Amino acid sequence: MIIQQLQEGTNFTHQEKAIVQFILENQEAALDKTAKELASLTLTSPATINRLCKKLGFKSYHEFQLRYVSEHAQNKKNDRTKLDVTASNMELSATVEGLYRETVRHTQQMIEKNSLNRIINRLVHSKRIDFYANDANFTRVQGTCLKLSSLGINTQVFNTYNDFYIDTLMDNDSIAIIVSHTGCNPVMVNAALELRRKNIYTVALTSNVDRKLDLLCNDSLYIYSGHYELTSLQYGVSVDYLLDVIYTCLVARKRKEPVEYN
Repeated sequence: MIIQQLQEGTNFTHQEKAIVQFILENQEAALDKTAKELASLTLTSPATINRLCKKLGFKSYHEFQLRYVSEHAQNKKNDRTKLDVTASNMELSATVEGLYRETVRHTQQMIEKNSLNRIINRLVHSKRIDFYANDANFTRVQGTCLKLSSLGINTQVFNTYNDFYIDTLMDNDSIAIIVSHTGCNPVMVNAALELRRKNIYTVALTSNVDRKLDLLCNDSLYIYSGHYELTSLQYGVSVDYLLDVIYTCLVARKRKEPVEYN
């Protein structure tokens, strides 16, 4: 990082130190200054600025400035994703509200229309819906199972693949929804693999970063984790949102075209 190099540098000349001090104290101002303008502000010369840039590992001031602008932008982005520990409790409540909105918006944007339509169509005509999830996801899915059961849908959640149970299913009568944050949880990946071998229609609720689980399943809905310091909060909101989308779509389809569930 350029700022760190400037802070830790010890072999600068007196004139170079003047340039370094100016940049450290005026980080925004240094973004768009030419070498001539920066030299004027620091009472040095463009040649001295170029020598400093070469000491920092750059071929020219222009190359230095391109990297500096890029790093500055990334630092500003990182600052926005940090939790403000000096904020009041009410300000923090507003932060959470903003994270909820951001998470739902990004998750909704990642829903592919045709994929969602296929998933809901299969769910509507399936005699049973099985979920596969573990850890915190298991608890989240349990709540969804209770809501789906209130619609008369035969559903349950497993934390691992059950070979004996799967052998009792008819491939056209059931659908499996597999939840994994990373998409590479070995238990969930193995469940997807075995379910596909049994010709069970599978849906992944997973990240779109590691596509191991995604590629094993017939369709996918993607979880948004965000880039905030509270990424675990955003992940949970995203999963709950997707589960509620499934539930809400089934409520609407059931009211529009009543389906008998066994």
